[in-house]
Amino acid sequence: MSRHEQARYQIERQRRQELFNQRVSETTRVYLDRYRNILNDVQNQGISKYVQAEFSALQRELETLTWLVDSDPATARDRSIALGQQVHALPRHARAMRQAVVEAERVAEHVAQEEAREAVRQRVEQETKAREEVETVWQNELTNWDDPLARQLAFKALAELRRHLLDANHHTTVEQLRAELGNIKHEYEQRSQERRAQEYQTAVASTTEDSLQLCREQIAAASRQAPEHAAALAATLDTASSLSPEELSRRMVEVTSELDTAVVDESCRREVVQAVYRSLEDAGFVTEKPRLMNKDDSNEVVIRAMRPAGAQAEFKIELSGKLKYKFDHYQGSACKKDIDTVLPRLQSIYGIQLSTERVVWENPDDKDSDARPQPGMTREK
Repeated sequence: MSRHEQARYQIERQRRQELFNQRVSETTRVYLDRYRNILNDVQNQGISKYVQAEFSALQRELETLTWLVDSDPATARDRSIALGQQVHALPRHARAMRQAVVEAERVAEHVAQEEAREAVRQRVEQETKAREEVETVWQNELTNWDDPLARQLAFKALAELRRHLLDANHHTTVEQLRAELGNIKHEYEQRSQERRAQEYQTAVASTTEDSLQLCREQIAAASRQAPEHAAALAATLDTASSLSPEELSRRMVEVTSELDTAVVDESCRREVVQAVYRSLEDAGFVTEKPRLMNKDDSNEVVIRAMRPAGAQAEFKIELSGKLKYKFDHYQGSACKKDIDTVLPRLQSIYGIQLSTERVVWENPDDKDSDARPQPGMTREK
């Protein structure tokens, strides 16, 4: 019997503790929720920043008790009582601190306004006196500029300097003004010198360009007579614009001389080409239109002619004055008859004098009709 009664007593004691803990936990949680709502309300009103340290400490303690109420309800209850006093006092304390801050700010603003007004008064007085002195220095310094072009070029810079240094909000000393004006004067006197040099160069360049244009017009006028030489000389002239006036003058003399020589050479060759063409036609050849052949460094006008029987003649006329001719596909020495007919006509009728004859190759066999090539000769005209 004694063992049974002792066991029942222990069960009742444990149950009692459980009921106690449950009661304390529920009650404490109610208070903790109430405290949390108060803190949230303080934060929502925007006054927590005036008691930030106290507010943060109470939040930390509230979180600790929320966790402790499950493990140790009695301790959480006891600490929540002390926490409750602080939480209930926090809203009034925060509003009082807000009022104190607002009042302090108002007093500080009033003091600052008074100090600012006094400072402005003193500053205006000092600046007025300083500006008068600076204005006098400004006028005197500008009067000492000897170069009117430099002053005109510096107009914008001077206007900007005046706007900046003489502004009411800018504290300009006489030394600063003199230094800035000195810098601008030095800079724009250099620009004035450069401008004068540029104007001179422009005048020289204009004269040079006129000379170049005249030379280009001469080249253009000669382009029909000597197109290749004209193009080459025009290219040479294009690269000469960067030369000095003296070098450019020498270059234009060279170009003009070369152009005259080329035009004369081409005119002479054109006369020879016409004379050869007509001499061949007069001799009974069917003559092709002359063709200009450019190959490597050679520049030749080629005239080819043919007889109905198959005999051929070919003339090549170079600008250098060299004339090459070849009579081909003849039977025996029949080519000599055509040579003796065509060449004398060049001299007697058309005034083309041939000299320095050099026979390149000759076939003396007058029986082999298949022997080729027939006589080819080179002469200087």
